[in-house]
Amino acid sequence: MRNYDERKAFVEAALIAAITTVLTVSVVYIPILSVSIMLVPVPFIILAYRHGNRYSILSFVTFSLLIGILVELIYAGFLLLVFGPMILAMGHFIKKQKEPYAVIGIGTAISVLSMLIILQIASYIGNVNIVDEIALAMESIVSKQVDMLKNMNIDALSADEVLNYLLMIVPGVFVIQSMITAFGNYYIAINILKRFDAGNSNTELPQFSNFKLPKNIVFGFVVIFILSYLTRYVKGIYHANLLTNVTLLFVFIFFVQGMSVISHLIKRTKIPKAIRIFLLVVILFISPLLTVISFVGLLDAIVNIRNIG
Repeated sequence: MRNYDERKAFVEAALIAAITTVLTVSVVYIPILSVSIMLVPVPFIILAYRHGNRYSILSFVTFSLLIGILVELIYAGFLLLVFGPMILAMGHFIKKQKEPYAVIGIGTAISVLSMLIILQIASYIGNVNIVDEIALAMESIVSKQVDMLKNMNIDALSADEVLNYLLMIVPGVFVIQSMITAFGNYYIAINILKRFDAGNSNTELPQFSNFKLPKNIVFGFVVIFILSYLTRYVKGIYHANLLTNVTLLFVFIFFVQGMSVISHLIKRTKIPKAIRIFLLVVILFISPLLTVISFVGLLDAIVNIRNIG
């Protein structure tokens, strides 16, 4: 029986490596699919849950080698460093049945750390300042957008003001991008595991409508905000930048919980799942509602609107 399980795990590892390689190569040659590269960890997280990290590592390393052969070694190394640690951590903690916010938080932290290491390596090898390169790219984009608005006789902020603000929130956006990556991989992996039952009928995996931040998140936000404000008295720290990024991060976190609350309320109306997802996507793109949804998430974190606990 053990030999059969091992053969089954090896076969799954090989299939996942091969299929993910084909999809990743497709992304390389079809730029419109480039965003989907963030979902590369999903099949390996599932494999780690089903058969353990040993097979997940084997499959992911095989995938990276194939990408190195078919595309280029630098790209393969990038994928290996960015997603490898996240796959190991998230697969392990999902298997341990940790709370969703804990798994997503760990995945986010590891993703941020991995990207920082990659940026340092790239700066050292290429002898370039990545932040300066980002600033130059943003400057070109912002200038074109501002010029376009002026040509349409639409009042706009100066390019310098927009650029300064964008550069100010780069760290926050960087963390949010890592959070979105961890969040997306977690919930897609969870839904697939739930649908196929992961070989365990007793496994209960949470849905997005039941997502909830830890109870002390509001207290943590207040403490972090106060500490960030007090940095104004510390020389060498740009407290305005720090406050802006802290606020941005917490607004996004509460926005996620707010969307979860809305999903929960819509779900209670017995609306079909496809329509429910469509409504959530529509709400997501109505920008005036973003602040309102973040406030709903904050309110749920304080008074537990959904009575989940």
